[in-house]
Amino acid sequence: MARCPECGGFMKYHSAIKQVVCQSCGLSLSRHELDRYWKKVRSENISEDDDMQQKKNRRKEWLDWYSSSKESKEKDY
Repeated sequence: MARCPECGGFMKYHSAIKQVVCQSCGLSLSRHELDRYWKKVRSENISEDDDMQQKKNRRKEWLDWYSSSKESKEKDY
């Protein structure tokens, strides 16, 4: 059973209107529209994950730089 991209509710296919309708919020889409909608949602989530990974990498690089600069100062004394 399909899930609603808006609210996460269950969607049911209605053959009379040839669309899937969310049982929670009432969103109705054709099967093709539902697939396109989910592809859009997934691509947005992937780009958000990439942004978070870049921030983590930047922070790790900064911490590596900071710890190496402290080590060099300690050696000087």
